[in-house]
Amino acid sequence: MAEGTVAHMLAEHWLKANKNPGPRLGEIIQCDGFDVEVTEAMLDAVEEYVQYVRSHIKKGAVVRFEEKVELKEVNAVMFGTADTVIVEPFKAVHIFDLKFGQGKRVSAWKNKQLMYYALGVALKEDVSRFVIHICQPRVEDGFTKYEGPIEELKDFELELKVKAETALFKDAPLIAGDWCKNTFCPNRVNCPALAGLARELVVRDFDSIPAVDVLTVEQIQKVLRYEDTIKDWMAKVREHATELMLQGVDIPGWKVVESLGHAKWVDEGVVTAEFGEEFGDKLYTKKLVSPAQFEKLAGKKRLGPNFREDYTVRPKAGYKVVEENEKGETVKLTKAEEDFK
Repeated sequence: MAEGTVAHMLAEHWLKANKNPGPRLGEIIQCDGFDVEVTEAMLDAVEEYVQYVRSHIKKGAVVRFEEKVELKEVNAVMFGTADTVIVEPFKAVHIFDLKFGQGKRVSAWKNKQLMYYALGVALKEDVSRFVIHICQPRVEDGFTKYEGPIEELKDFELELKVKAETALFKDAPLIAGDWCKNTFCPNRVNCPALAGLARELVVRDFDSIPAVDVLTVEQIQKVLRYEDTIKDWMAKVREHATELMLQGVDIPGWKVVESLGHAKWVDEGVVTAEFGEEFGDKLYTKKLVSPAQFEKLAGKKRLGPNFREDYTVRPKAGYKVVEENEKGETVKLTKAEEDFK
């Protein structure tokens, strides 16, 4: 979290000054109670984002950074902050979001967070279309965009207004979904909607789990959609249980034990002195670092844009199911009987 905050700060300074005015490589910056080191990998990622944003700045465009976006026209309580906004008068509004994480890839396809920002800007600017950009330089193919006519934002505005008003009701309905993943909702562990979703997806009653081969296509579709959400919720429940038991709460049938890592040498020098003469080089292993590790070591500027194509290959490792808007060609299916012909 703190590392991402520092990356955003560097990006903003870099874009405003039209050069790299940020801290020097290796400098430590205090952020949110953490000491964050400015690494070459961080600077490479920030520079990639900066260059991407600059490539979309046209003559006459207005560029704004860390802009607070308010949607009072929709609801007085709605606001947010866009990383970078580019407005081409009477043409388009561009919204850029820098995501410094390197976990799950985030797509710009109808991304509601960015459409929210685009709507807030479009309500105050004379534009005919919007373009939203997710910039995730530390994941493969992390730069994606989605664009549409202003009419699509108007439809989104109506949807947003209804949902905002509903959410402010005293007994507003709780709806669980993939938006529950990796959030900081303090009530997630005890959320009845998430518990209900888990029960609906996984069990037919309170005592049994359905066999996989009897699930309908519709049920499979729901499980695939919410798999990560349920797993994330279950992991949070386990974390919560651990905290409670460490505080002395008894959960019948369960206990807390110490988790041990892999064995480590107490003193490598002592091991070398004791066994070095007998085993020599057999005590050591040496192998080439992975392509991803080498990219961090050498930096993208040193390797150039075609490094992956020239030096690496990604072997096939089976099949996986992903959402339709994810990267990858759909596998061409062949019926079993056709294979035998």
